Amino acid sequence: MAFNQGQLKASQITAAATSADYGQAPDQRKLYDFSDRVAELMPEESPFFVYLSQVAKVATDDNIFRYLENRTVTNYTARNFSLAAAVNGGSAVSSPNLYDFTVDDGAGSAIGFLTKGMVVAVKTVDGTGGYAQALVRVESAPNVQSANTTFSGRVIELSNSNVSGYNVLADNDECQIVGTSFGEGTGSPDTFSDTIEDDFGYTQIFKTACEMTNTAIATRYRGYANEFDRIWAQKLREHKVDIERAMLFGQKARVNGVQYTEGLVGHIVKNVQPVTDDSAFSYSSGNPYYRSVAQSELTYDRLLADLEVIFDPARGGSSERLVLASLPVITFFNKMGDGAFIDASVGHANGPYRVNMNNVSGSFGHQLMEINTVHGSMFLVKEPLFRGIASGFMLMADMSKLAYRPLVGNGINRDTQIMTNVQAADEDLRKDMIMTEAGLEISLPECHALYNVEGL
Repeated sequence: MAFNQGQLKASQITAAATSADYGQAPDQRKLYDFSDRVAELMPEESPFFVYLSQVAKVATDDNIFRYLENRTVTNYTARNFSLAAAVNGGSAVSSPNLYDFTVDDGAGSAIGFLTKGMVVAVKTVDGTGGYAQALVRVESAPNVQSANTTFSGRVIELSNSNVSGYNVLADNDECQIVGTSFGEGTGSPDTFSDTIEDDFGYTQIFKTACEMTNTAIATRYRGYANEFDRIWAQKLREHKVDIERAMLFGQKARVNGVQYTEGLVGHIVKNVQPVTDDSAFSYSSGNPYYRSVAQSELTYDRLLADLEVIFDPARGGSSERLVLASLPVITFFNKMGDGAFIDASVGHANGPYRVNMNNVSGSFGHQLMEINTVHGSMFLVKEPLFRGIASGFMLMADMSKLAYRPLVGNGINRDTQIMTNVQAADEDLRKDMIMTEAGLEISLPECHALYNVEGL
């Protein structure tokens, strides 16, 4: 297909047979709201934008939109930490004695959720000799410092005396909260609270123009009588795909007065180093997951281990992921498991896995491949923009933690609009413009994941 720069003249138009299914030229000098229509146009070309605009649209009245991130589920479900120093100088402890405790989050930061009366389980041994733990009650108000938290703790009970080292509380021993315990007639306990974090994003202004001389418009052509209509339909699709690209690959920036929204892929590759070895994903607050792996090494076993982390209910995400995948990745999934992913690896009665895999129809004109695992459900959809340098991409998006943010305020809607006749007054031509001002909100980035399957 040839592309013309600038004005489209009658001499440049060639006869082309095409469908007339997409719209008519707008009336003169009017503004049209096309937000819903653009989303419905050729949904298979831009599935991410379609899903965002249909199920995750939240208007903003500020071109620098702010949003809150609530990690309460994580904070309350996964209250784990570590000893930052040996207790009792590394000597054995005993019940019901008091000892000084120093703890941190395992990475040199203090613990802020401890209160007097909490009961802590300390894993003292976990090895070939067995498992042992010590039960400790926090007996004093914790002293929260920058790098650690200290408190006086009473050893309540020690388990598995037959396991060597059961009564030694060493540096880096893992701990977790196992409730609270208070005596009869005692008063109310101390409290703690978490903070809701905030973040921000930018709206981006997208513009696409359709321009044609009045001579070209007045000329009747073979195959498609009204050439303006044909070009106009293409421009609508071009505009929608441009938004899709930004929502995927864009990176948040404000340069020389021009704003750029954050794309989900752009956010991940900017903020996270990919896992390139055999190690499993590890949780880090505020960081998504990113793996770059050769196709020969991406086994279903490895994927299932990753899904255990991605779908961890303690992280606040949903039990479903929309998986945008390149065509080679879709093909790869169907070949996975020694060429018989469906028959031998997942669905077969004699296979080692219990996973259901089905082709289903999506709500917005897409075909989906649904994979139900023990950890959660993945809905694979073909992403046409994952090609070239992105031909090995597979993006797991938690749609409950994403939002399409069009600018709407003071009676003005900046979601996709059609502006007709924007040409200069003395020009013998017609120029219409499609304009959208919107951005992508990415909350709880740790609910999303990107795979780059190398060699596809």
